[in-house]
Amino acid sequence: KEAWKQRLGGQFAASPVITADRIYCFDQRGKTTVLAAGPSVKPLAVNSLDEGCFASPAAVDGSLFVRGKAHLYCIGN
Repeated sequence: KEAWKQRLGGQFAASPVITADRIYCFDQRGKTTVLAAGPSVKPLAVNSLDEGCFASPAAVDGSLFVRGKAHLYCIGN
C-alpha cells in the first residue's frame, strides 16, 4: 500500500536509502534531500555535495558512504 508520493526534481541514478527514521535521496548534481520516514511527507533538510552522486549510498553503523564522481564521502559521526 502506497503511503505517499513526492517529486523532488532533478535526475537520479542512485536509489533512496532508508535508515531508522530518515530517507536520503542523492541526485546526479549533488543535491541531497532528507525526508522523515513516516506516514506523510516531511522534508527535513536539503544539502549539496561538491560533486554528483551516481551510485546508491550504503548505510553502515550510523554513517552513510556516498560515492561521488571522484571521491568517497562518509557522512556521520
